[in-house]
Amino acid sequence: MATLSMVIKNWPIRIVGICFLAWTLTSVLWGASYMVATTPYAVDTTPASRGMSFRDIVLISDSLALAGWWIPAEQPVAELIFVHGAGSNRMSQFVGSLDFYQTLNALNVSVITMDIRNHGNSPITDGILRMGSGEWPDVVAAARWLDTHEPNDLPRFVLGASMGGSTAIHALHNGLRADGLILLDPQLDVLDSLMRGGEVTTGLPAPFFSVAARSAIWRYDLPHGENSPLNLAKSLTLPILLMQDWDDPVTRSPFAERLHRSNANVALRRVPKVDIEAPCLDGKEAWGSHVAAHPCHPEWTRETVSAFIEQVFQAPRRHSSEPPSST
Repeated sequence: MATLSMVIKNWPIRIVGICFLAWTLTSVLWGASYMVATTPYAVDTTPASRGMSFRDIVLISDSLALAGWWIPAEQPVAELIFVHGAGSNRMSQFVGSLDFYQTLNALNVSVITMDIRNHGNSPITDGILRMGSGEWPDVVAAARWLDTHEPNDLPRFVLGASMGGSTAIHALHNGLRADGLILLDPQLDVLDSLMRGGEVTTGLPAPFFSVAARSAIWRYDLPHGENSPLNLAKSLTLPILLMQDWDDPVTRSPFAERLHRSNANVALRRVPKVDIEAPCLDGKEAWGSHVAAHPCHPEWTRETVSAFIEQVFQAPRRHSSEPPSST
């Protein structure tokens, strides 16, 4: 009887242990691959829907033919490479990309943008997100297209949203030359953003996804530690505008603050607070105000970007038309 009583008493502990083991195995065997898998969403509208002139273009990156747009300003004073985030494309509704392009054109900034590999209308390789460490050559391809097809001496900017921020950082670390970098709620810590992404997708607390996130980083060699976007961005020497939403549930503000403290070239601008019931967040559900600066605060975004561009005009030029070299 004593043995039976002991078994019954310890049964809840055993149940918890079995559940923990099952969750761990599920995280390693299935969760890791789920976190980095992406399904391309086709681009079904164009800048013409906002009254902009544009041209369909093809960018060659690692033998991949990437689909893109060239959106020239009427009297350009600068050019900008626009890099979207994970699971998105060049017409991202979360970012409000088409309206953002219109804002940039109104500031006399010409825009080149593309569906990075495994996204939009561009080719699928393995369908795996590399969190910038595998996608950065696509940004270099955009710079190469500009040098070949639209050569000029205008200042060149790169804008990256969410994972696009990590992608832009990796491109600059690997030799891309530019005069300024604009980051919108950038992915600076891959481990944290994967965990938080799991939380907003499922509703379960972020720590539940720690094993899956760590497994994904190890299995797919995602940028972490010394190669994290945050660490790489610390050594960048060009002017950087970092627009961060303090309530972003996925690419969180503590990492933006950390970058700001560690790199004197970073101008950190806090996106005005967004009411969770605001119409600009319709359809975003738990993703909340992630990369929603332009849809929710278009005038603030316009003024902030405009001021940064004016600041860069006063700085020494870094742009070079020479092909970037890898390090």
